[in-house]
Amino acid sequence: MRIVALRWVGIFVLWAAALQWAQPAGEPAKLQAVLLDGNRVNLEQWKGKVVMVNFWATWCPVCRAEMPQWQKFYERNRSRGFEMIAVSVDDGEEEVRAFMAAKGYTFPVAWRFDKREDDDFPTVHATPTTYFVDRQGRVAAMRVGQISGGFLEQTVERLLAQ
Repeated sequence: MRIVALRWVGIFVLWAAALQWAQPAGEPAKLQAVLLDGNRVNLEQWKGKVVMVNFWATWCPVCRAEMPQWQKFYERNRSRGFEMIAVSVDDGEEEVRAFMAAKGYTFPVAWRFDKREDDDFPTVHATPTTYFVDRQGRVAAMRVGQISGGFLEQTVERLLAQ
């Protein structure tokens, strides 16, 4: 019982620490990156769309478990004004490339530390960390940890309706 309680305390501390550095809702979001496929992306080009910006890592079991859900959601909702970018915080770009090649996901992926990436999102202290950017390019919501299909659907639907 004590170990379980300590584990929950640790999870809460990580969550609280991540929130401390979270970009405030309503603030403009800035992100420029070069995707693994070589294309450049800038949140400005997606203004008018709802954008999910997810910071993840290949070694994160929760991230890996969520990706099939993201792929399906991306395919279903892209034509409705939804876009996403998965920004890896792995130590090396090759790990990310190998993982993505093996999985065959088609949503945009960038590596955060390639020196061509420029964002004003805070340091990521826990993966996954996900931001939702509204049609005006402002941070509308942030979530640390696993995202359920229901939360993803509700959040994006609410932002698409605005």
